Amino acid sequence: MLSMRRCLLLISLMSALMWLSPCRADNSVSREYNLLMQVRGNDITAICMMDTSADDTTVGTVVNEFGVKAFDFRFSNGKAVVFNVIGPLNKWFIRRVLRRDFTFILKHIFSGKDAMEKKRSITFLPSGDIKMSNCRHKIYYTFTPTSDNQRLSSETDR
Repeated sequence: MLSMRRCLLLISLMSALMWLSPCRADNSVSREYNLLMQVRGNDITAICMMDTSADDTTVGTVVNEFGVKAFDFRFSNGKAVVFNVIGPLNKWFIRRVLRRDFTFILKHIFSGKDAMEKKRSITFLPSGDIKMSNCRHKIYYTFTPTSDNQRLSSETDR
């Protein structure tokens, strides 16, 4: 029960940080995406919240719509680390695939340019959606910016 309380507290804190301060004084940037993962015909929907600090370290969490955290991640020095993985996903192979996929995604997500490496590719659509494909394991990710991200990008373009 204690871990559930911690999980809910983390979700509340992350949500508050996302809503209250998208660009804080320490030059960190917060982003929130609706995430659709398609794994061999099964759809998994979630919300991906991430915060990038001035030293280019990105931390984030993936939470389903009910508030259950799937996993947390951290990206720094060109590599992602996946931790606090929910029980059904906490298998070495799944953690490795998630780590490699999120390393690829986070390496390219802020560039805005399409990229391809081995069996992974990332495509930026004019609508703002970001599609990433892991063809080897037939996993497809679609990151759709929330309306707050779109509002923030239009304010910074001014």
